Amino acid sequence: MNKKKKLPIAILKSLESFVNLTGEKFKIIDPKENLLHVLDIDNTSDFHFKIEKYEKKQTGYFQFLMSKKPINEKDNGIKRNWIDIKNLESQFKDWLDLLESIESFFDDPIIKSNAEKFFQKFDIIDENANKETFNLEQQLFLEEYLDNSRKKLEKLKKGETEEKIIEIEILETETEEIKSALTIESKKKIMVRLSKFWGRAQKTGLQVIKEIFVNVITELTKRLLLG
Repeated sequence: MNKKKKLPIAILKSLESFVNLTGEKFKIIDPKENLLHVLDIDNTSDFHFKIEKYEKKQTGYFQFLMSKKPINEKDNGIKRNWIDIKNLESQFKDWLDLLESIESFFDDPIIKSNAEKFFQKFDIIDENANKETFNLEQQLFLEEYLDNSRKKLEKLKKGETEEKIIEIEILETETEEIKSALTIESKKKIMVRLSKFWGRAQKTGLQVIKEIFVNVITELTKRLLLG
């Protein structure tokens, strides 16, 4: 039986705003045994926000058992406590604000600036860009593009310094992360990922950004914006 049919209407309504919710800093995944499971968009991070279960108090009010990480700016631990269901959205906002402040602190300003310019270049004028994935043909095109980019990056490491090789290897890892997200994340989220990928490539070197962006910009524009 569908889990949602077992939940009280009050619980369903409190979770309603999280249905199809998207953002640049987080991803909502299958909650499985939980009611809500949100993760940091960074695959190397274990920061999360979860609603594990609910209970009805003798007064008739409902509570959620919340789990979140980090706790605050000074503590990266996990906190689990009961909250009133009406406080769910404010608790999530507090967690998201914390996540954004931490990410902003560690953001490379050059990569961030580059990425913003790329994102503007590929601004998708689509009212459903936050909800819909790229279509199958676009996903297959992007998969091939990312595979080819990785091959080019591998060749670009030849004769480079150890420091630059490390930067190129980060880009190689990003190609795999974007590929794994193609069928599950919205157009906007994929474009955010690609923009960061290109932003890092530009900082790594002109030859790098030329190989994986400049030489294919016409095809990228045609397939992603007009496809």
